Amino acid sequence: MRKILNVLIFFSLGLVLVACGGDKKEEAPSVSYKDGTYHGESAKDERGGLVKVDITVKDNKIESCTMQNIDGDGKEKDESYGQSQNEGLYKIAQQAINLAKSYPDRLVEKGNPEGVDVISGATGTYKQFIEACNNALDGAK
Repeated sequence: MRKILNVLIFFSLGLVLVACGGDKKEEAPSVSYKDGTYHGESAKDERGGLVKVDITVKDNKIESCTMQNIDGDGKEKDESYGQSQNEGLYKIAQQAINLAKSYPDRLVEKGNPEGVDVISGATGTYKQFIEACNNALDGAK
Protein backbone atom coordinates (compact mmCIF):
# COMPACT_ATOMS: atom_id res chain seq x y z
CA MET A 1 0.00 0.00 0.00
CA ARG A 2 2.82 2.36 0.88
CA LYS A 3 4.53 1.75 -2.50
CA ILE A 4 1.34 2.62 -4.36
CA LEU A 5 0.95 5.80 -2.32
CA ASN A 6 4.57 6.82 -3.05
CA VAL A 7 4.08 6.19 -6.78
CA LEU A 8 0.90 8.27 -6.79
CA ILE A 9 2.60 11.14 -4.95
CA PHE A 10 5.60 11.00 -7.30
CA PHE A 11 3.30 10.93 -10.34
CA SER A 12 1.21 13.84 -9.01
CA LEU A 13 4.30 15.96 -8.36
CA GLY A 14 5.49 15.25 -11.88
CA LEU A 15 2.16 16.42 -13.32
CA VAL A 16 2.27 19.59 -11.22
CA LEU A 17 5.79 20.40 -12.40
CA VAL A 18 4.87 19.84 -16.04
CA ALA A 19 1.69 21.89 -15.73
CA CYS A 20 3.47 24.79 -14.05
CA GLY A 21 6.41 24.78 -16.42
CA GLY A 22 4.65 26.98 -18.97
CA ASP A 23 5.81 27.85 -22.43
CA LYS A 24 9.35 29.06 -22.67
CA LYS A 25 9.15 30.44 -26.17
CA GLU A 26 11.73 33.07 -26.85
CA GLU A 27 10.63 36.15 -28.67
CA ALA A 28 12.10 36.74 -32.09
CA PRO A 29 14.80 39.38 -31.99
CA SER A 30 13.68 42.83 -33.02
CA VAL A 31 14.84 43.82 -36.49
CA SER A 32 14.90 47.35 -37.85
CA TYR A 33 13.93 47.87 -41.47
CA LYS A 34 14.62 50.98 -43.54
CA ASP A 35 11.72 52.50 -45.46
CA GLY A 36 11.56 51.52 -49.11
CA THR A 37 10.50 48.82 -51.53
CA TYR A 38 12.67 45.74 -51.71
CA HIS A 39 12.77 42.95 -54.28
CA GLY A 40 13.74 39.36 -53.54
CA GLU A 41 13.79 36.08 -55.41
CA SER A 42 14.07 32.46 -54.37
CA ALA A 43 16.33 29.91 -55.95
CA LYS A 44 14.75 27.85 -58.72
CA ASP A 45 13.08 24.59 -57.74
CA GLU A 46 13.66 21.25 -59.50
CA ARG A 47 11.25 22.27 -62.29
CA GLY A 48 12.82 25.70 -62.77
CA GLY A 49 10.08 27.62 -60.94
CA LEU A 50 10.76 30.41 -58.50
CA VAL A 51 9.05 33.01 -56.35
CA LYS A 52 9.60 36.76 -56.62
CA VAL A 53 8.43 39.26 -54.01
CA ASP A 54 8.31 43.02 -53.64
CA ILE A 55 8.02 44.18 -50.05
CA THR A 56 7.29 47.77 -49.03
CA VAL A 57 8.49 48.88 -45.60
CA LYS A 58 7.27 52.06 -43.92
CA ASP A 59 7.96 53.19 -40.35
CA ASN A 60 9.88 49.98 -39.65
CA LYS A 61 6.87 47.81 -40.58
CA ILE A 62 6.09 45.67 -43.59
CA GLU A 63 3.31 47.66 -45.20
CA SER A 64 2.69 45.55 -48.32
CA CYS A 65 3.93 42.51 -50.19
CA THR A 66 3.29 41.23 -53.67
CA MET A 67 4.30 37.80 -54.91
CA GLN A 68 4.83 36.27 -58.32
CA ASN A 69 4.82 32.47 -58.47
CA ILE A 70 6.79 31.74 -61.66
CA ASP A 71 6.86 28.40 -63.50
CA GLY A 72 9.84 26.85 -65.29
CA ASP A 73 8.93 28.63 -68.54
CA GLY A 74 9.16 32.04 -66.86
CA LYS A 75 5.38 32.61 -66.77
CA GLU A 76 3.32 33.34 -63.69
CA LYS A 77 1.37 30.30 -62.55
CA ASP A 78 -2.30 30.81 -63.36
CA GLU A 79 -5.39 28.77 -64.20
CA SER A 80 -3.56 27.08 -67.07
CA TYR A 81 -0.74 25.83 -64.86
CA GLY A 82 -0.72 22.03 -64.67
CA GLN A 83 -3.26 21.48 -67.47
CA SER A 84 -0.92 19.08 -69.23
CA GLN A 85 -1.23 16.78 -66.20
CA ASN A 86 -4.13 14.46 -65.52
CA GLU A 87 -7.25 15.98 -63.96
CA GLY A 88 -6.29 15.00 -60.40
CA LEU A 89 -2.81 16.54 -60.60
CA TYR A 90 -4.22 19.64 -62.27
CA LYS A 91 -6.61 20.15 -59.35
CA ILE A 92 -3.77 19.71 -56.85
CA ALA A 93 -1.60 22.23 -58.72
CA GLN A 94 -4.45 24.75 -58.85
CA GLN A 95 -5.24 24.28 -55.18
CA ALA A 96 -1.58 24.91 -54.28
CA ILE A 97 -1.51 28.10 -56.37
CA ASN A 98 -4.69 29.41 -54.76
CA LEU A 99 -3.57 28.57 -51.22
CA ALA A 100 -0.19 30.24 -51.75
CA LYS A 101 -1.84 33.52 -52.73
CA SER A 102 -2.46 34.27 -49.04
CA TYR A 103 1.24 34.25 -48.10
CA PRO A 104 1.82 37.98 -48.84
CA ASP A 105 -1.15 39.02 -46.65
CA ARG A 106 0.08 36.74 -43.87
CA LEU A 107 3.52 38.37 -44.06
CA VAL A 108 2.01 41.84 -43.66
CA GLU A 109 -0.14 40.61 -40.76
CA LYS A 110 2.73 38.87 -38.93
CA GLY A 111 5.38 41.50 -39.68
CA ASN A 112 8.21 39.10 -40.46
CA PRO A 113 8.79 35.93 -42.49
CA GLU A 114 9.31 33.80 -39.39
CA GLY A 115 5.73 34.52 -38.30
CA VAL A 116 4.19 33.13 -41.50
CA ASP A 117 2.99 29.56 -41.07
CA VAL A 118 3.12 27.00 -43.84
CA ILE A 119 -0.19 26.12 -45.49
CA SER A 120 -0.67 22.42 -46.09
CA GLY A 121 -0.87 21.93 -49.84
CA ALA A 122 1.39 24.90 -50.62
CA THR A 123 4.60 23.83 -48.89
CA GLY A 124 6.92 24.17 -51.89
CA THR A 125 5.79 27.72 -52.56
CA TYR A 126 6.07 28.48 -48.84
CA LYS A 127 9.76 27.60 -48.78
CA GLN A 128 10.42 29.71 -51.86
CA PHE A 129 8.28 32.58 -50.52
CA ILE A 130 10.19 32.69 -47.22
CA GLU A 131 13.51 32.55 -49.06
CA ALA A 132 12.47 35.39 -51.39
CA CYS A 133 11.23 37.49 -48.44
CA ASN A 134 14.44 37.01 -46.51
CA ASN A 135 16.44 37.97 -49.60
CA ALA A 136 14.34 41.11 -50.05
CA LEU A 137 14.48 42.11 -46.39
CA ASP A 138 18.26 41.69 -46.27
CA GLY A 139 18.34 44.91 -48.29
CA ALA A 140 16.07 46.64 -45.78
CA LYS A 141 18.32 46.10 -42.77
